[in-house]
Amino acid sequence: MRIWMVLAGVLTLMGCGESSDRITAVDRRDTPETGAAAAVAKLDEAQRNGVLERAVRASGAACPTVIRSERTEVRPGVKGWKAACNDGTAHLIEIQADGTANVTSRTH
Repeated sequence: MRIWMVLAGVLTLMGCGESSDRITAVDRRDTPETGAAAAVAKLDEAQRNGVLERAVRASGAACPTVIRSERTEVRPGVKGWKAACNDGTAHLIEIQADGTANVTSRTH
């Protein structure tokens, strides 16, 4: 009798969560840059470092001077910048089309 009760419970649980909604794969194609993000990408290194430095400071993180910046993927399909500061900190910066910057910081 217990086997039938366990089997009924398992079959009931197997039916849970079924729906007509299908799970689809995540689209990982690169998102094209527009607006401020595209403008920053066109700057020379010195100008770009100045913009990134201001973005880091505006986030509340310390960054006396950005000494180096390089293009990187900040999240799947989204390009941004990795900025290194002269105090040894590093920051990932995603510039939105409207000029808003998302800054993720780390220290060593």
